[in-house]
Amino acid sequence: MCAAATIFISCDDDKNAGLPTIDASIKSRTGAFEVVQERTLTLVGVINSSHVGVSAVYGWTIDGVRQSSTDTVLDFSHSLVGEHVVTFTATNEFGRSTATATIIVRGKYAKGVFVLNEGALGHENGSLIHIAEDGYITENADFAVNGKELGITSQHMFFGNGKIYIVSKSTDAAHLRRVVVLDAETLNEVADYTDDLNTAGLASCDNIGALNNEIFLSASNAIYSFNTQTKAVTKIKNGNVSLVRMYASKGKLFAVHNQNATNCFVKVFEAGKDTISAQINFGANIRSIALADDGNLFVALATTPAEIRKMNINNYSITATNALSTGTFAGAGWSSATQSIFPKGDTIYFYSSTSSPVNIYKHIFSTNETNLVGNIYPFLPYTINYGGIGISPKTGKVYVSTIGGYGSYNTANAITVLNFESGEAPAGADKIKHIEDYIGYTRFAAGIYFPESYE
Repeated sequence: MCAAATIFISCDDDKNAGLPTIDASIKSRTGAFEVVQERTLTLVGVINSSHVGVSAVYGWTIDGVRQSSTDTVLDFSHSLVGEHVVTFTATNEFGRSTATATIIVRGKYAKGVFVLNEGALGHENGSLIHIAEDGYITENADFAVNGKELGITSQHMFFGNGKIYIVSKSTDAAHLRRVVVLDAETLNEVADYTDDLNTAGLASCDNIGALNNEIFLSASNAIYSFNTQTKAVTKIKNGNVSLVRMYASKGKLFAVHNQNATNCFVKVFEAGKDTISAQINFGANIRSIALADDGNLFVALATTPAEIRKMNINNYSITATNALSTGTFAGAGWSSATQSIFPKGDTIYFYSSTSSPVNIYKHIFSTNETNLVGNIYPFLPYTINYGGIGISPKTGKVYVSTIGGYGSYNTANAITVLNFESGEAPAGADKIKHIEDYIGYTRFAAGIYFPESYE
């Protein structure tokens, strides 16, 4: 007879019917059957016996390969991303029972936070830092995986199509890497389009987005579409954009163009078109755009008072406008690769300044309430904010990049991690908890990125 054990299969030999039996199943110590690449997931073989005195011999296989463990515990670890079948077998004189479980191995870089290093302007390679959800930090993660440096002065990143797109400004004769595409889970290199862009004569680029097989690149106050299949480069009509981060949703790419104080546009791009699909004038400087949970767009405006508007991405109508009761949005400062607003569900976090006081606010969009979380400046080990601030849309943790000086940037630098906890604080605010300072990892950080912020 055969019996199903929760999500596993366990079978006993029919010839032993009526005799003492054993019945095996597999459990995970964490309760989940998912693990990050090269990390360990402890699996436990569970035995249910109809006779207390029955003993058994145990064995494990992973994808059909026998493992060394001969007891009821297996420490599962795998370097290959994907699904892996684990079997646990218990055998005694009365029969044999086998349980199976499918373990999903996720890429070690699929979750967490990335910090893009631009390097010293004009003469130092960029690099990519990764901080996992458990706090493990990998310096120069792209080089660790591929053995190759990014190009000179990395500027922007974009997540889409299961990939990470990185643009660097290098255009020298050595063909240093300009547009590199990485797998978003493993960081394995998917493509390097340096030679293609040089052949097409595309000048130095400093902003990047992607839709399907097209990469959109900002260069010389214009934007170009690069088709990764045909290698054709097309200048998009009326496509000028600012260096504010681009976002994609439902087949459209959204970018910002702050032309002057009153002509400030969100521009819409679509694959296969040589002109923009739409431009929406917001009438005031746009600090940042960001995706809402429903795929629509939040737009942060430097009005007085500051506003957050929500735009329907289908018809480009403004569905809500909230004026902040307190706080403003920090300006681009040293680089508009930084982000000003960070939606986390119905809450939008933002910060008003990169110098003391560095106040963090939270805005509840549905109720139009804004409250001060607190001043994080006393928690920062260095005084110069270089690389901006990032607030995770998943965990709510705050990441801040600082340096001690422009001459000592490569040693006196930190990525500070903070969290908000309920406790005594100003009305409506949370207590700030210091978690970690990662010292010495950044090289002029060019922005803090969360995969969850993208479609």
